Amino acid sequence: MNKLLTIGIAGGLIYGAYKLIQMKNTSGKIISSLSNPRIHKVDLSGITIRTEIKIQNPTKSSITVTKPVVTLSTGGNPITNSNPDSKTITIKPLGTTSLGTIELTLPLTTLLSYASGIKFKDVIAAFKKKDMKAVGAGLNIPLEVKYSLYANNIYYESAPQKIM
Repeated sequence: MNKLLTIGIAGGLIYGAYKLIQMKNTSGKIISSLSNPRIHKVDLSGITIRTEIKIQNPTKSSITVTKPVVTLSTGGNPITNSNPDSKTITIKPLGTTSLGTIELTLPLTTLLSYASGIKFKDVIAAFKKKDMKAVGAGLNIPLEVKYSLYANNIYYESAPQKIM
């Protein structure tokens, strides 16, 4: 009985190690990207930015990811981030899934701290024309966005991507 128990424990450990390595390899192969980052609206509360995140799964097994936390920063300094959510999403093998729209609000108080570089006249004129790209150019604030999530219970953080 003692040998049988030892063999069973060793087999369980080997199988567990195999599954962990497989999960690590699978989560390392996911391809993620921001899709359509844009300025959604400008009002007295600040600037609202929206983006979607798409995850591609090029492997033969499904991947479970958590809803990402998106962080907006300038010059490496975080400005605002989305609320963390423990919602999980399963991405089927050889498929692409959109994780939904993420909305971030850049508060007016934060914008005012960068007021020396903002061209208010250009921002107002561009907003009246509904030209959100020109609004971003008039703000003259280099914004980056990055996100973090768990893929198969392994933490993943994207590289910062410039949006303005």
